[in-house]
Amino acid sequence: CGRDFVELCQQIGKKDEAARAQKAIDDMVAAVKKDGWDGEWYLRAYDFFGNKIGSKENEEGKIFIESQGWCTMAGIGKEEGMVEKALDSVKKYMDCEHGIVLNWPAFTTYHVEMGEISSYPAGYKENAGIFCHNNPWVIIGETVVGRGNDAWEHYRKICPAYISDQTLHKVEPYVYSQMVAGKDAAKPGEGKNSWLTGTAAWNWYTITQFILGVKPTYDGLLIDPCIPSNMKGYTITRKLRDAEYDITVRNESGAQKGVKSITVDGKPISGNVIKHSAGKHTVEVVM
Repeated sequence: CGRDFVELCQQIGKKDEAARAQKAIDDMVAAVKKDGWDGEWYLRAYDFFGNKIGSKENEEGKIFIESQGWCTMAGIGKEEGMVEKALDSVKKYMDCEHGIVLNWPAFTTYHVEMGEISSYPAGYKENAGIFCHNNPWVIIGETVVGRGNDAWEHYRKICPAYISDQTLHKVEPYVYSQMVAGKDAAKPGEGKNSWLTGTAAWNWYTITQFILGVKPTYDGLLIDPCIPSNMKGYTITRKLRDAEYDITVRNESGAQKGVKSITVDGKPISGNVIKHSAGKHTVEVVM
């Protein structure tokens, strides 16, 4: 959120506050690169005693989803390849047919310095369960590096509309669960605690602004899709202030990210930000 805050401060003329916030962001990025990187993924934390949590040095709980989501969303270390490495590690160690688990491997013994997380059975709740709430963070991370196929694959796995085995899933077929039993559970894929989650809001934000790629800005609408290569196109109606845009995206090239051209009301524009203008507009986007 830091960079969004800086942009807001610049927009309203608070230059000193923007500079203060930017320094805090830069310090955080430096700290994560120095003390929050484990070689193939981002560490989760340090405990009270200064020991690493979510490290290859740990026997259990070597990797956690939260820090992979937060740091890839923020693009920390993108230039050095950290973002792609972390996302690859998520797919390698944490992904399964029902979604991304919270941590891997699951804890099999109680860790007093961690408390509750290690008290659950393996594959349930915070002990390697699939928390639908934090899967979208990784999905947004995938769009940061332009991997539309991976973003869509992760999205489908937890989206209720795509869950085929409702007998196994058990909960209402039209709602997200807080948690789905993970790959170490007795019944992987079984839904738990439906409705008790912020997943719907996060996935709405993820699918509309980062996958379908229609994002409001101070100047208008940014069009920046990150979609699977086999998605040939789609249409969106987006209202913004006193304007309404009928947007058609075409992807005959099979691109995962990258806008080739945009026309608004039949006139080509440069770049991929549609300047705000009142009234109804027709937008054609070619990837």
